[in-house]
Amino acid sequence: MSTLKVNTLEEATSRGATYFTAKAWVNFIGTGTVAINDDGNVSSITDVGTGRYTSSFSNSLSSANYATSFDNTSYASNNASVKAALEGSSNGGSVAVKTTSQVRGTNASNGANYDSVSISHIIIG
Repeated sequence: MSTLKVNTLEEATSRGATYFTAKAWVNFIGTGTVAINDDGNVSSITDVGTGRYTSSFSNSLSSANYATSFDNTSYASNNASVKAALEGSSNGGSVAVKTTSQVRGTNASNGANYDSVSISHIIIG
């Protein structure tokens, strides 16, 4: 297997848009015993409370100034419409965790946290 290493990927057209790849991503089960379905650069998921999950990276990122998306891809086990958010936002908890080695997200609806059947974290930086 060969490894391709580049500093920048750009479109071949005259627009020359730069491509940014995910630094880490994970899809996991967020009810019962949490378990990773599939991932890239994620070593583990920690259930830190109802609807609260921390994704730890296999390889630390160079900066904590990355973009992240935290999404529940299905409803909570109680069928509530749940909003996923980076912890510390209006829908999340009170403690923001976003470091070079991990990120935490929260699923909430109307001020209450809920476990969701399927969760995804995507980190681009």
